[in-house]
Amino acid sequence: MERFYFDLYNADHSQEDAEGQLFPSRESAGMEALRILHDVARDEMPGGRHLTIIVKVLDEKRDQIFEASLTLDSAWT
Repeated sequence: MERFYFDLYNADHSQEDAEGQLFPSRESAGMEALRILHDVARDEMPGGRHLTIIVKVLDEKRDQIFEASLTLDSAWT
């Protein structure tokens, strides 16, 4: 198992992961990043019309190895 860190960025603030989580592979950590994007979007989208979220995955040396982002726009016509 390897430790991976998930730093979160959006328009309002950023959140650095100080503890990390253990995963069996880089691919598993990448899937976790996508789950995080989904959860944050679900929680934050009702409050805004535009949302950009970025999750950066870092390895045990704190080197970035993966990045996933999601941009949501909504408007009434």
